[in-house]
Order: sequence, then C-alpha cells, then structure tokens
Amino acid sequence: MNRTLKRVLGLTGSVMLGLAGAVTFASAAQAHHVTYSGVPECTDDGWIVKWEATDWEGKPAEVGKGYVVDYVANGELTGDLAVPDAELPEFGSSTPLTGTQVLSLDDETATLSLNGRWDNGQTNQGTPVTVSQPEGGCEGEPADPEPVTAVGSEVDCVGIWVWAENQNPEALEEFTFVSSDGEEVSGTPEVGDIFSHYFLLDEATDALSVEVYAGEELLDTIEWTSNELCSYVSVEADCEGLIFTLTVPADGEAATFELWTSLSEEPITVELAPGESETHTFKAEGDEELWVDYYIETQKDATYGGVQWIPCDEETPSPSETPSAQPQLPTTGSSMTIMIGSAAALIVAAAAIFLIMRRRRAAQDW
Repeated sequence: MNRTLKRVLGLTGSVMLGLAGAVTFASAAQAHHVTYSGVPECTDDGWIVKWEATDWEGKPAEVGKGYVVDYVANGELTGDLAVPDAELPEFGSSTPLTGTQVLSLDDETATLSLNGRWDNGQTNQGTPVTVSQPEGGCEGEPADPEPVTAVGSEVDCVGIWVWAENQNPEALEEFTFVSSDGEEVSGTPEVGDIFSHYFLLDEATDALSVEVYAGEELLDTIEWTSNELCSYVSVEADCEGLIFTLTVPADGEAATFELWTSLSEEPITVELAPGESETHTFKAEGDEELWVDYYIETQKDATYGGVQWIPCDEETPSPSETPSAQPQLPTTGSSMTIMIGSAAALIVAAAAIFLIMRRRRAAQDW
C-alpha cells in the first residue's frame, strides 16, 4: 500500500545555532568564515567598540588554520585583529581574537570588515558589520546599555526557519516573529542562546513572509521563495519504508545528491546528468521510525530536505485502485512530498541537515 507522506523539515536547530552563535550563518566539504561582533562603550573623549572574532565552525584538520589577512575600518583599530595574518581561534573558543576600534564623538557609527584566508587556499571577504554609538550617544551622562542583536533565516521547499540572538548580556531584547498567515511567537534568549521557529508555507496561497521584531522595532521581513531543485526529488512510502526517486530534468543542471538515513552512518552519494534518474529504496527495521535526509547541489545552487517514515497501523485505509492526485510542493513542477512529523523528531532531523547545509552553503560565496 503506497501513501504519499508530507513532512516539514523545520530548521528548528537551535542546538546547532547555539554552537555557532555568530552573525554569519561553508567548498563542498568544509569552508570557513571569519565571524565577529562588537559592543560599543563610551570613553571620556569619544567612544570605542570592543570586537571579538573566531573561525566559523568546521573541521580545521581538513581546512587548515584560519587567519585575518587584513581589515577595513573607520577610526583606529588596535589589538590582535589589527595584526596581519593573526591566527583565528576555532569557533567556540574561550579566547577569541580581540581588537578595539577607537572613534571620535563625530563618528556616529563604527564599521569593520575582516578578510580571512585558510591553509587550504580558501579566502573570504568579510561582510561589513556596523555598530552605532551607545543609545543616547556618548556626550553627557552614560546611556543605558544598548541591545545588540542578530537575525538570520533559512528558506527550504516548504517554509522559513527564522532565528534571532542577543549579543549584549546587559541589554536583552525580546524578539517576536509574526508570519503572514497570523502565527506569532516571542522569546528573550540569553547571550549564547538562540530563539528560533519554523514557519510552514501555506500551500493554498504559495506565499509566506515573516516579520521579525525586537521589542516594537521591525528588524527584518523575510520572504519565502521557491527553489527549482525541490523538483529533483520525489518520495513515496509503503509499509516497508521509503522510496526515493532522484531525477535531473533534461533541461536541468547536473546534480550531486547525498542521502543520509537514521539507520546508517555513511551517506549515499549519487551524481546525475541532465535527463538521468535513479530510484533508491530505504527499508525500515521493524517498527523503528526511519528518517531520510538529503542534500542537492548543482554548480549554481543547493537545497536540502528530509522525510520521516512512520510504521503502518490497523487504522491505515486500504489503497484504492485509482488514488487521487497528491498535493504538490509550491515550487516549479515539484513532485517531492513531505510529512508533518512530531516536534521532537523534527529537531533531530533539522540539526543534522542544518550542520551539513551550513558547511556546504558557503561554497557559493568563495
């Protein structure tokens, strides 16, 4: 008996981002970014920004050590960050690379961009990060601590995962996420923690947006966009397991597929040229739940997802001879289907895919 499963791979991987804890959210195996943030403070005759930098999470043994090659900043930058080829600590290090940017009262903002390189030859041009003077400015009485926040998101075939974090322990901000279909969640994470939520696309409208607020201030509006690569995967389920069909359209790009299951440690890697197709069957072991997560990559793009298999039960209806058409994902011709699973299972799958995607995604940036 075949059933089409629908599942949301919700990137609720707050555990994974708790490990990352950086504003920048990786070549095909392991690529790094310089990740850094700054906190402003007033001085007697101006103000400063104290910066901390580390290497984005990855496998240094494969990529090699990272270094800050140079920087671009207004004002004067001192400390280890200003030293050419300063070695980057690994992400999560208790002793990050530090520097102090000195500014005058005429400077309303401080901007810093750190450029990095790694032993394997990879380079990364840092994205400028801007920090404003402490709230109220630095003239007169010291101002109250100002919140320092970071917001990010990931869009997959059926929804948006949104996250936010506080970076100033003296001024924690409450975040509120509001979706276009009325769903609303709020939270105030401690420094080092992540507040996140996954919003499922409304298939009736094929549209979704999420507004991110810090207090009453609108920080960002994130729009869902479709990805053509979603149509490269279709999934069916029977009482024995999951059947994956991988297809590259004749007018599509050659693609590499990687499939992981909850019952094995090594992925299955498949490379298909335009017009080629392969089918892979994953059988469950007894009544144990089965997960299959996947990653698709072409020269120009990449996406990811996952499907959960649930054992058949006595209440499962008998299959009809002419089953009705199953709903399609809101992408261009997509035939992949997904199932809404339990929250705990979603977190496990999201964490695995999140780590894989993050390490691969920056290949598009190098």
